[in-house]
Amino acid sequence: MPSTHSREATNGTASQADERPSLLRLASLLEEWQFDAEAAHLAFTTGTPRGPITSLPSLDRELGGALAPGVHVLHAGPGVGKTAFALQVAALSPFPALYLSAEMSALELFRRVTARVTSTFLGRLRSGELEPTASLALARKAAAAAPQLTIADATQSWAPPEWIMATAQLLQGDASHLLLVVDSIHSWAEFEPEGIAEYDALNAGLAALRRIARTIVCPIVAIAERNRPSMKDGGISAAAGSRKFEYGGESVLSLSRDKDAAGDAAGDAPVTLMIEKNRNGAPGKKIKLLFNGALQRFREADR
Repeated sequence: MPSTHSREATNGTASQADERPSLLRLASLLEEWQFDAEAAHLAFTTGTPRGPITSLPSLDRELGGALAPGVHVLHAGPGVGKTAFALQVAALSPFPALYLSAEMSALELFRRVTARVTSTFLGRLRSGELEPTASLALARKAAAAAPQLTIADATQSWAPPEWIMATAQLLQGDASHLLLVVDSIHSWAEFEPEGIAEYDALNAGLAALRRIARTIVCPIVAIAERNRPSMKDGGISAAAGSRKFEYGGESVLSLSRDKDAAGDAAGDAPVTLMIEKNRNGAPGKKIKLLFNGALQRFREADR
């Protein structure tokens, strides 16, 4: 059965009619089902991801093999590694990735990528102890390791949703998938030029991100701040400011570090990633990770 929405609006234009919901009987979806099943099987048998991945095998498996289109909320307390986690995911993406930063400059993020790629302590890249030529050689190595990562520095200016969507589409080009990261949605919403209240700005920002995800069919990792009551323990409702985080998110991921947990000799500290919500699998899963802050690197604890 074809879609029953008319090309002509009863009281508007054809473009308005195109924005109305489609009515579909299940049988009319069989062709689309077959196409999707064939693509899924091919990806499974060839080991090719069907979209952007986190490059943490256990997490990718729990999320259905790849990050599904939609908004994926990531929250944690201060200093647990939210930016390091999201930046690692973006840098390792096998598809183009746009990292919108409203908190750290592009150069600072570049240093963090360089620390992870070259196993050079982040502090050494800042201190000046490295000869400029040696420092630049490390940076070149990091840039070569993440050729599809683009950083949008929104620390000094507002990045409107329309600009984000147009830029993301330009970067995607002919690639089959794209990853967008917003770090953080709270800082990005602060630049909202209308000067509206934080709650309203966050809701508007989340709605805009969901619209972008639907329009260009891409996953968006949105870093969120935690509210004070949930600062320690996290939870599905831990994101500060709006219930739209947990209700509208494709997944909600939280990072937690035991305050008494000490790092090992290599500097790796245990961190637990909890899948608080998961539309593409079972929620409530805990994944044990190790985070090295000096190297800005996450890895699974059992690997």
